[in-house]
Amino acid sequence: MRSWLLLAALLPHVALASEHGLSLGATAVIFANGVNNDFTPRPGLEAAYTYGRDAWRLGGGVRWVPRGGGSLPAEVYARVLLTPPSGTWRPAVGPEVGLSGLPAVLPSFRDDLPRELEDERLRRSRPFYIAVHAQPLRFVFRSFTVSALEVQWGTPIHQPGSALRLQFGLLHLGVVL
Repeated sequence: MRSWLLLAALLPHVALASEHGLSLGATAVIFANGVNNDFTPRPGLEAAYTYGRDAWRLGGGVRWVPRGGGSLPAEVYARVLLTPPSGTWRPAVGPEVGLSGLPAVLPSFRDDLPRELEDERLRRSRPFYIAVHAQPLRFVFRSFTVSALEVQWGTPIHQPGSALRLQFGLLHLGVVL
């Protein structure tokens, strides 16, 4: 009988330990590849889904960067974040992997560059990346989340360090389901 009472007492806590969330936000992506560094941000929109369990949040989403260049100016990603399981302030940090349609090849400022350099630039523009994502100003108010000034630092998976990817999450608003 005691085990049933203990189980009944723990079930509400277990139900509160997991959560689903949806968020929308504004972001800006910057690329630098060592050949041509243009630090002009490429603004975009992001939609994300997360599943939180205790201190871990698993999720993914899509980014649309209309002025990002490329044939499909979008990205699809998955991430794992570590965050405190309770409290109003819930910062998060963790790895992200993704497939990017945004070219990391930046436009050349000179038209007389050798063909080998152009081939090297194309080789460095592979679409898969890995990054560290941080949400230092993430807050949860009952069923709503607000996150501002997120930062992400990443690089292509095929050749780490060949290009730098910086992303800034300007403002994300979400709901906990």
